[in-house]
Amino acid sequence: MVTHQFANIRRQLQLSNTFWDDSTTHGLVDIIATDMRDGTVHDRDGRAIVNFSSYSYLGLDSDPRILAGAHRGLDETGTINSSISRMRIRLSLLEEAEQRLSHTFGAQAVTVSSCAAAAWATLPLLASGELTDGEPPLVVFDKNAHFCLNAMKPLVADETELVTIAHNDIEALEELCRKHSTVAYVADGVYSTGGGAPLAELHRLQDQYGLFLYFDEAHGISTIGRGGRGYVLGAYEGWRERTLVIASLNKGFGASGGVIFFGAPGDDSRKPTLLRTSGPLMWSQRVNTAGLGAIVAACDLHDDGTVDTLQVALRERVHLFDTLVETENAGDGLPIRFVSIGREDVTVAVARDMLEAGFYTSPVFFPIIRRGSAGLRLMLRADLAPDTIRRFADTLSASLAAHQERAEQPA
Repeated sequence: MVTHQFANIRRQLQLSNTFWDDSTTHGLVDIIATDMRDGTVHDRDGRAIVNFSSYSYLGLDSDPRILAGAHRGLDETGTINSSISRMRIRLSLLEEAEQRLSHTFGAQAVTVSSCAAAAWATLPLLASGELTDGEPPLVVFDKNAHFCLNAMKPLVADETELVTIAHNDIEALEELCRKHSTVAYVADGVYSTGGGAPLAELHRLQDQYGLFLYFDEAHGISTIGRGGRGYVLGAYEGWRERTLVIASLNKGFGASGGVIFFGAPGDDSRKPTLLRTSGPLMWSQRVNTAGLGAIVAACDLHDDGTVDTLQVALRERVHLFDTLVETENAGDGLPIRFVSIGREDVTVAVARDMLEAGFYTSPVFFPIIRRGSAGLRLMLRADLAPDTIRRFADTLSASLAAHQERAEQPA
């Protein structure tokens, strides 16, 4: 019997298609770009659009040193991909990239094609008890955990019991820790709509109850933390046991693919288990050689202080933005902001106004967030000019004022 216990895709489509269609009508999706370097989208109609939806928070996606690393990967290997399981044959460049990541972040690292593939590779393994001394844990999902984590719920539920709690609800999580001998908590480090996990409280539960912490750190890596260690790893020195972190290497890191951090440097005891039981890690699809070369080059920029300098520039841009635009997470030091509007149709209209003024923003609505709470998700970059941020804020203020009366009416 179909229960829709974990998802109801057909219902999601019914509720969201209207607003996707509206976004398409107003040119907010399906934009074809000829060039996207330095945070500016040059489309084939000749427009230059400042991208306020780029995840390249430090502007490393077009850094010539990382591009040179990508060329090096292609030139030295003479292939785009080895096209065979890494368990059987792997390039020395793959070994180099993973060793550099382990050194840079102070944790055992293994690469995979994306952060979503990293979730697929590790969440079922966690649910099986393989990472918790053979005892399948109660797996607790934060309500706001990223889609790529929530998509794994059916596989997790096939191995163990799972529950979902309210966002950052430490009280509910501690109550579950009291009642169950083994608990694992699945959450984002930095959430894609803004804000972060309450790490101090989570570490207290980890120390007191042995809570296993599983984080999606897609938006924190490189963006914050000394040497780009990120929101989670940057919160402490060394490695905390009973922890697993997955991250994107496409966003702040500036390269390609995803990574799994699973242990202290030099401790690769879990690596054979990861490689032998985690589907995406065993397949022939992985970070290609250009991406591996880019990863090595990006590690250079993390290790030589470049990323620390870019973080300072990013913080300055975020602070300036917070003085100009009121948002719930202002002052948190993170580069993601969410401008709450409410009605989906009004949100699309404001995003259209911004596009016409030369700024690209992402209108976010159900099922990304709950119905009736739509708004604009904004990403700030270290390479945004201060005057550009000021012009953006003025344009946004004028658009919101123009649509205020309509926004206050029932949908």
